Amino acid sequence: MQGLTSSRTPRAASKAIVLMVVGMTLLLAVHLCYTYPSLGNWKIPTNLSKESTTTTNITEQTTITATATATSTAATTPPTPNEDEDLPCQKLQGGQDVLVVMRTGATEISDKLPAHLSTTFRCYPNTLILSDYAEDFQGHKVHDVLSDIDEDFKHSHPDFELWRRLRAHGREALDSSELSGAVSRESGATGKVDNEGWRLDKWKFLPMAARTLELHPDMQWYVFVEPDTYLMWSNLLDWLKRLDPREPLYYGSEVQIDKDIFAHGGSSFVISNPALKRVAQLYKENSADWHALTSAHWAGDCILGKALAESGTPLTWTWPMIQGGNPNTMDFTEAKANRLSLWCAPAISYHHLSPAEITSLFAFEQDWLRETMQDRQRSSGGSTLPVSRDSLHHRDVFQQYIQPQITSRPERANWTNLSPDLRAGTQGSSLEECKAMCEEARECVQYSLSDMGCWFSQEARVGRPAEEGESVSAGWLPEKVGAWADERHGSCGREDGGWTVT
Repeated sequence: MQGLTSSRTPRAASKAIVLMVVGMTLLLAVHLCYTYPSLGNWKIPTNLSKESTTTTNITEQTTITATATATSTAATTPPTPNEDEDLPCQKLQGGQDVLVVMRTGATEISDKLPAHLSTTFRCYPNTLILSDYAEDFQGHKVHDVLSDIDEDFKHSHPDFELWRRLRAHGREALDSSELSGAVSRESGATGKVDNEGWRLDKWKFLPMAARTLELHPDMQWYVFVEPDTYLMWSNLLDWLKRLDPREPLYYGSEVQIDKDIFAHGGSSFVISNPALKRVAQLYKENSADWHALTSAHWAGDCILGKALAESGTPLTWTWPMIQGGNPNTMDFTEAKANRLSLWCAPAISYHHLSPAEITSLFAFEQDWLRETMQDRQRSSGGSTLPVSRDSLHHRDVFQQYIQPQITSRPERANWTNLSPDLRAGTQGSSLEECKAMCEEARECVQYSLSDMGCWFSQEARVGRPAEEGESVSAGWLPEKVGAWADERHGSCGREDGGWTVT
């Protein structure tokens, strides 16, 4: 018996070891499948300098925002998080000295703010909502940021007609045609000057600086957003830890009008406490002059940038971390001369998102945070499992948020993926014929079909629903899209992985 036992024990042990190794390998493979490591819409000027004397109008990128007929481009719209649910973002450190300031207006607040109240606002420890009409909105206090402007001025200037109606009759004074709905549209080269709400909005920027400081004088950082802006809160906090809030600082996505360089408002911008104190003081001491300048201008964010520069805080360019594209429609390959490409940079902001897209992107960020926190816990426990990157890059958003939408629905009716190249002689083709031609073209990764024929693209985008009267369908080649993304991923060097500004 002793000999029999000793002869079988090594074989049994060997078999057990093999089974254990196979099991561990399978577990690791499963883990990797789910934790694959991360590898304004105004056109950003390519050549800007403080000495530039050329007038540069802010222009649009070749993107079109989603319409009210379909407000989400996600493959499936995730449900709004339960109010009692613990969110990963609530466990993040560093937000206690950061104030998120939401600048909104009566024409859009009921359509666009609720999405934030049920998602992003649950992450921010400190918030402030500034509008053109004071009210209590779903349990949140909304301040009239224009209340401190001279009453005689407001009752005589034509830009304040909407404010006067709101003051007299509240939001009930608004006609349904004046409400923004869920759509977020481009401003164009000179803004939406025919829109009463848009004309009134330019007056909010300098009073916003003064009111924010008055209500919250002791914050280290002030982050200014709009209802169609999405902040990657986890990235923002991680980035701010690397900056010195004791210095007068002003960060944002750089744009230019005439000689004035400033941060695009919709992309979000960040101001330190000393900088906000300087510009608020400058405005209070010369409010009449600044009102005259605002009256003659069309962009309030430009006026604020000009005042910050005059108070001693010029803009620090922060594109492509802070930028103004919608991830469903933007060009992920965009780059500037001698600057980091958007694809390779950490993501801090997106713009022109519908409420449903805000909710969808929020759910994605929470899932990413949840997985990242679990990886860190496993790593701290001595596990050798890979740890996800500490920051989400724009490329991660494409590969982990956009690309799955493409893979899950490789063809869509009544949809455009914004393919730019029309193939001559294809009018009257079928979508299947467009697909076959795209498959044959080496660099084609997606296609669409309109009344004009087949459209192709060498770059991948999800796109948007077709607008009313627009006859278009779209398709993608998922394998080619994946190869395109992998090739883009390989273009990022080691120096491209970190923050572009510290």
